[in-house]
Amino acid sequence: MSETEFDIDELLENFHRWLEAQSMEPLAAYAERLTDQVPDSTPLGMVLCLADNQDSLLAQTLAALTAGNGVLWPRAQPEDPVQTQALRVGLPSLVKSQVTLTDWHPSTDAVPDPLPHAVLHTGAPDALASLQQQTRQWPNHPVAVISCPEDIEDDFEIPLAQLQR
Repeated sequence: MSETEFDIDELLENFHRWLEAQSMEPLAAYAERLTDQVPDSTPLGMVLCLADNQDSLLAQTLAALTAGNGVLWPRAQPEDPVQTQALRVGLPSLVKSQVTLTDWHPSTDAVPDPLPHAVLHTGAPDALASLQQQTRQWPNHPVAVISCPEDIEDDFEIPLAQLQR
């Protein structure tokens, strides 16, 4: 994806309203802050979002979309803490259209399809280390692996500049 395929401002507004309707105030506040941070640079392409909780996954998705990227979520396994398929179904249609499910899962040695240009990760340090090792084996390495904060608080930020060329 070399150019944004969606209206970022409209997408953020839709996402913001949905988050408010879901009573996810910290995430809604994050979405509102992002409206003033939409970068002018070129997006990377697909960003794989990996999180051990729903709020972190949604925050990663917000950041990736704000930077103009498409989003890749792994299709959930029964034991996963975030059931991505069910979550994706409930998203606003404009947001849902930018989220692709992949059969790749961090517990496998396979390569995600499509191959992401960056990975956002929230979770345990050993899972991050394992992920970094995996990405070294993927074609077109290096793939940026960005560790994200666990807690969605007032000062929560994911560096949008790292999600652009």
